[in-house]
Amino acid sequence: MTSTLKNHPIWHNLAQTLKQLAPDQIAIQHLQACNTQINGYWDEEEFYEVISFTQMPNPELISSSLGISPVGTENAHWLQLKFALTINPSNSLESSDHESKTTLGELILLLDENLDVVDENWLIDVNSPYIVAMQ
Repeated sequence: MTSTLKNHPIWHNLAQTLKQLAPDQIAIQHLQACNTQINGYWDEEEFYEVISFTQMPNPELISSSLGISPVGTENAHWLQLKFALTINPSNSLESSDHESKTTLGELILLLDENLDVVDENWLIDVNSPYIVAMQ
C-alpha cells in the first residue's frame, strides 16, 4: 500500500497557520531591525563591507518550509521563509502592477519555534542601481 500526503489536511492547516503568522511582516520587521542594510556580504568572490538599499524593499514570500531536527533526545522545530525583495522604481501610483517591480534579490529567514530569527541568508544583485555596495 502506498501512502501519500497529496490531499492530507496537514497542507490546509499549514497554509492557515502561515497566513496567521503574516510572514511578510516578519521580513519587514527584520529589514527594519537591520536598518535596511547588510553588514558583511560575499557575492561570488567579492566581499562587501556594507550593502544598502536606496529604498525599502518589499518582501514577497516565494516559498516556505517547516522542519524538525533531532537535538539530543528532543526535536527542534524550525520554519524557513524565502522572500523575493522587490521595489517599484516608479513613484507613480498608477504603475503599481507586478510588471513594474524590480527584484533586488532574495532573503531567507530561518525561525525557531518561538518565531525568533536564528539565521538569515541574502542573495543580492550588487549591480542593481537600487543597491549601494561598499567594499
